[in-house]
Amino acid sequence: MKEPAAFPFEYQANGLIFRVYSAAVVRTAPDGTKTSYPSFLVKYYEGGRLIPKRQKSWEDVEAFIEDVVSAMRKNDPERLELSGRDRRIYLAALEAAKPLNRDVDDLVREQVSASKLLSVHGLDLPKASQILDEALRQLKEVPLSTAVAFYKRHGATMTGTRTVREVVGELLQELEKNKRGKYHIRDMKLRLNRFAAAFPGPIHHLQERDVTGWLQNLKKFIWEKGEEKSDTPGKSKTIKAVRIENPEGKSVGARTRNNIRDSINELFRFAKKRGYVPRDLPTAAEVTERMPVVSGKNHIIAPEEAKRTLQNLSPHLIPFTVLKLFSGLRTEEAYGLQWDELRFKANAVIIEAKLAKLRQRRVPPILPNLAKWLQPFQKLTGPINPGYSSAQAVMKAVAKESAKVKVALGRNTFRNCYISYRVAQPQPSTTVAGETGTSVRMIESNYKALTTSDVAKRWFAINPTKRQLAKLKEYVKTLAGVTSAANQ
Repeated sequence: MKEPAAFPFEYQANGLIFRVYSAAVVRTAPDGTKTSYPSFLVKYYEGGRLIPKRQKSWEDVEAFIEDVVSAMRKNDPERLELSGRDRRIYLAALEAAKPLNRDVDDLVREQVSASKLLSVHGLDLPKASQILDEALRQLKEVPLSTAVAFYKRHGATMTGTRTVREVVGELLQELEKNKRGKYHIRDMKLRLNRFAAAFPGPIHHLQERDVTGWLQNLKKFIWEKGEEKSDTPGKSKTIKAVRIENPEGKSVGARTRNNIRDSINELFRFAKKRGYVPRDLPTAAEVTERMPVVSGKNHIIAPEEAKRTLQNLSPHLIPFTVLKLFSGLRTEEAYGLQWDELRFKANAVIIEAKLAKLRQRRVPPILPNLAKWLQPFQKLTGPINPGYSSAQAVMKAVAKESAKVKVALGRNTFRNCYISYRVAQPQPSTTVAGETGTSVRMIESNYKALTTSDVAKRWFAINPTKRQLAKLKEYVKTLAGVTSAANQ
């Protein structure tokens, strides 16, 4: 509709007659100056009532007449107050609100009120609705208020989130700082690194079924060897053996499984202390079941086998071996001893707490036959096993030389022998438990009646021959010469 050249202007549409007047607005300034502004007055009748509307421009006149005509067609007089843009917004809002069967103004008020509440938490209504929906899905029939109360009581005790591997790293550092035994730290590292590899996520996400399932499927380790070809034809370089979990191998025994479970429990107790899991709830490890262990017969060797081993053993392996055979020391204890911890005048071995597996100082005896084996070494100082990097390395060397004279050794054969023969002498279980750093219950259930007092008498009568003593003394002279040269 083109702006007319003369006014008043009359326009008819949909049975309505619109009369438009050019009615400029005149404003007087304080100084008396008058300014005229373009303006149009639109008049039309609705139900016998004259309705006047002023518009600033001809474009506004056109939009107004279009709105009135459209509203009359749809019998929606509420649209008369809306401009073109507002009308589009209003129509879109009505369409969106249809599924809810709610008035638009009610919905707007609720939106504004909810937005004010959520803005404090940095959320808008769609995001908050998504979070609430997900929470209610997880809670199922549990009221949200119950979940919040539970969190305030338990979940709020958490001060941070860590992955299993991160907690393992922190625990191992803590053990090092607290100067826990190397034996314990080594076992914790082997067991927990294996556990962390299986569960890379946050530790508080783990549930009992996760830990139990993992423990149930643990396999024994095997050593995988291989060869690496070199640049030289016909030659190859052997790759260092790698310990792997054999997927087709046997499951670990009940005792091993319990030991690993104990390590995982220690990990969760540490996580609880640090606030990485709720502090006053049972952990996923705590509620796993401990396996019943059926004790088998401990492996021991006869006095004749011990004699044959010692007769053919290299001199540098004798101190380590006789300390295990005739004082019942653990492998790590015999390896970590210093010569000055052998108190020959008091006939005692000093096992300090830092070296003992249970972190308790004890003083096993130097029995008469052991004193004879160690006599050539009395004036030495420093570590007893300086040529080996680990306790297991010494034990493997002893086992290798024993195998040459057809004496098979298990992991704890020497310690089993000492305890079994000592209680068969007989000695009270309480005495032997104190000497070896174990419990009376363990001795009663695992070591009694494995041999007789006659065999025990022969065991503790195993003494070095003159030839063996001569070889040991020559070896000690060699050690003294090396020490002297090093000090010059």
